[in-house]
Amino acid sequence: EPRTSSEKACGGGIPLRGLDHFPFLDDPRLPGKAVRGCLVISPSGREAEFPLFDPLYVFSRADLHTFLLDRALAAGVRVARTRVLSFRKEPAAGGWTLRTADPDGAGGREDARGPFGFLVAADGVAGGCRRRLLGAPAREEVSQGIGYYMPGLSEDRITLKFYAGLHGYLWVFPRPDHSSAGICATLAALPAAELKRLMDGFLGERYGGDLLARSERYAALIPAAPRDPGREPVQGDGWALVGDAGRFVDPLTREGIYYAMLSGEMLAAAIAAGRPERYAGDWSRRCARELSWAARHGNGFFDTRFIERLVTLCRLSPAVARVLSDLIAGRQAYRSLKGRLLLSLPATAWQAAARIRSARGN
Repeated sequence: EPRTSSEKACGGGIPLRGLDHFPFLDDPRLPGKAVRGCLVISPSGREAEFPLFDPLYVFSRADLHTFLLDRALAAGVRVARTRVLSFRKEPAAGGWTLRTADPDGAGGREDARGPFGFLVAADGVAGGCRRRLLGAPAREEVSQGIGYYMPGLSEDRITLKFYAGLHGYLWVFPRPDHSSAGICATLAALPAAELKRLMDGFLGERYGGDLLARSERYAALIPAAPRDPGREPVQGDGWALVGDAGRFVDPLTREGIYYAMLSGEMLAAAIAAGRPERYAGDWSRRCARELSWAARHGNGFFDTRFIERLVTLCRLSPAVARVLSDLIAGRQAYRSLKGRLLLSLPATAWQAAARIRSARGN
């Protein structure tokens, strides 16, 4: 790991299920913000604000990176502050050998390291490990994300803004002393310049151009889970993928931190048990089918008519707002989302009618 601190291009949100599964994240040494409100804006500009019954926890990625690295060191991990240039498997040598270099490239010195018994690719969808082991995913299965770190802005809600025909959305996630604001869309959908125009227009109108001028920009590639969970392997002979490298990302929200940590834990458990080959099956049963289902139905989720109706109903009905809150918290599965929305229709109709009568009375 060449970096002691790394502010990655990311909103930084971890739903409550992440804190439930990894309770060590609730640590005073890791500054974060528990966000308890959400503002959703439809393509036409309709707005609905509702409470998050389970808070969304937002962390600076630099703080989270350092915190997890310190935990690894305390547990006895030996961290090599170096950059991996290449790797290859040499059975005669007993495993994988790495060619590494100084992290900042100043010395020009290269070293050989190894052999190692197992290789874990955890360097993202665009990393060298992923490309060498499996190749790059198709453009339509990758999103581009661009955004800003906005100093001094830390609201008490997250903001989600949708656009007509865009397979993606804009977000503003508050952190303790700043906010991560950005926009994402499928790589082949719009040029980065057009995404920036949409983002700058919204953020400039809401927060002012002066704040944008003082904000630091970022950009990243975000993978999506494959439509077919069995289409590409996540492990092979002496190697495995975790996190973004394995495309373990929600294809709708683009949430990845929880799945990265979960996949790392599952692989570690399989290796520690002396059965690394069980990792792929464990991941498939736990997460792959749900994420692939979402990937196949993404166009319907981002359909403009669906978003407009959902925001309108959320504005009128606490029952629909609760469904969205549970979806953000990770407590509502995609596969049962439609059924739950249909079951909430009677309560939604009654609540909407009550709101309308109240408005007319006033």
